Amino acid sequence: LADAFMPTPALRPTPAPARAAAASSSALSSLNMQDAMPRRSAFSQAAGVAAASWFAATTGAKAAATLGPAVGTTSKTESGLQYTVVTQGKGPKPRVGDLVAIRFTASYNGKEFDNTFKTQNSYYYRVGSESVIAGLDQAVRMMRVGDKWDLKIPSNLAFGDKGIKSSPGKPKIPGGAEIEYTVLLETFPGAEEEILDLNGLQE
Repeated sequence: LADAFMPTPALRPTPAPARAAAASSSALSSLNMQDAMPRRSAFSQAAGVAAASWFAATTGAKAAATLGPAVGTTSKTESGLQYTVVTQGKGPKPRVGDLVAIRFTASYNGKEFDNTFKTQNSYYYRVGSESVIAGLDQAVRMMRVGDKWDLKIPSNLAFGDKGIKSSPGKPKIPGGAEIEYTVLLETFPGAEEEILDLNGLQE
């Protein structure tokens, strides 16, 4: 009979010290979760900032790769051609065989002897042909549509040791003379489509 009135193990009351320990453990777990939440939030924010920085750097590098030298940059090729960027274009580069439209001024010793900026139409020629002096053609091959460069062309890429005789409105250019040009690459067939593609506007 005594056993019949004994409470089953499942119904036995939890001792007071055990209840206190359980409550303390629950409180600690809650505090640990609360402490962890700010840390997780800070980590997420840091990861987001890092990802944004990486994306900006990557897209910036791609954008820079599509452009030529910066405005004001002066460079010299192995052949001796010197060029300074006046305006930076964002279009494509022409290829050998392309028919390009350019405008330019040409001068020797400060005296201008050619200027297609003053003419109604641009000057057209095929890249890689001998329609213009070698130094000018070499520059155009490196340019992008919209680029405007100042050139200093050595005699070996201009009129050589012979020079050219004077003609009405144009001075004599002696052999061995350095020639100065300002050239603008306006466009060439297909350039418009390539510009759209570079800007992500083509499907």
